Amino acid sequence: MSFISELKSDHKNARRRTDQSSELIKESLQRYGAARSIVIDEENRILAGNGTIEGAKAAGIKNLRIIETDGDEIIAVKRTGLTEDQKVGLALADNRTADLSEWDQEMLHQLSQEHDITAWFEQDDLAKIIGDSDVSSIEDTEGAKELDPSAFSEFDHTCPRCGFEFDSKDS
Repeated sequence: MSFISELKSDHKNARRRTDQSSELIKESLQRYGAARSIVIDEENRILAGNGTIEGAKAAGIKNLRIIETDGDEIIAVKRTGLTEDQKVGLALADNRTADLSEWDQEMLHQLSQEHDITAWFEQDDLAKIIGDSDVSSIEDTEGAKELDPSAFSEFDHTCPRCGFEFDSKDS
């Protein structure tokens, strides 16, 4: 048996809990007990489930069971002993807490600059979330054309996605 206190929050977590979301997670854990898995890496960094762990700590849950997997199987948590009302309440609380959370705009912007997040966000959606009308790392690549490097003769630039260096001296 391990302990929740051994886990490390994800310093790149782009999701922020509102007070209402945090309170709902805590209340759900107090009413129905733990019923959701989280994901951690080899160094106990929380990759998914930061809010669940925060709520568990607030609800006084200390124990942690770790099941190792390489991602080729789904881990199911079989929650027993719930009434039908509790099952409905648990399912609603689980879905509602995500609705009540917010994006950390600064972290999401940083992640968009450091990582390819195009599978999860379209350019317009990301721009709305982070409040930036010029989201350069998210582009529609459908129908993309080969660029002529001479078109960039006015400036030097390194592409944030592929690392290609446009150097005005070379064109």
